[in-house]
Amino acid sequence: MDVESRTQTYGHYCLMAQTLDQLGDRWTLLVVRDLVHGPRRFTDLVDVLAGITPTTLTRRLRELEQRGILVADREPGRREVWYRLTPAGRDLVPTLEQLALWGLRNAVRPPGPAEPTHPEHLLWALRIMLDDVGAVIEPARWQVRVAGGESFVLGFDGERWTLSRGETEDPAVTVTTTRPALAKFLTGPPAARETEFTDLSVAGEDRAVRTMLDSIAVFPLGPGRQWP
Repeated sequence: MDVESRTQTYGHYCLMAQTLDQLGDRWTLLVVRDLVHGPRRFTDLVDVLAGITPTTLTRRLRELEQRGILVADREPGRREVWYRLTPAGRDLVPTLEQLALWGLRNAVRPPGPAEPTHPEHLLWALRIMLDDVGAVIEPARWQVRVAGGESFVLGFDGERWTLSRGETEDPAVTVTTTRPALAKFLTGPPAARETEFTDLSVAGEDRAVRTMLDSIAVFPLGPGRQWP
């Protein structure tokens, strides 16, 4: 029998155990993570969840739908199916962010040579950290364009940091890059961001670029660094 197809339970009358019975399988929380910023198709999820097999993804999506954590939009006559979080699924977002913060404090490391990186994952972690440390700047939006057609907007509205997919008008700073270059830029030493990077350019007024570099200097934290 396929190990992943077996029903597993802790058998404890404990809300933590019961929650892990629902969400503790490999890839499950990562599927939820990758629906946080909006609906996605099956092919989108295969790309962002590098390494997952179509069979495993199909199983996880079916399980999450059965548990009321996501819904599948199967519009008649449309070939594509879009998956999005339900209110119960969105209730998991604060928990996912706290798990990411724990990792930033205790488990962060540079990506391995063959380890896939995705810009949304890096920018999501950066957004979480900026909110958590209380980084405050004048309201601004930073556009990040990644080769291959991916675009993201990281912004501060005066109270909270936000991340969304897509484009924005009049960004204070525009970063144009590739997936590997963005990963190197964000996971390397902050001082190295002052130098020129291959396959990465930063455009904007000097003051706006300086504000961005100073703000993201907290990222990544890691076990050897201290909170500001």
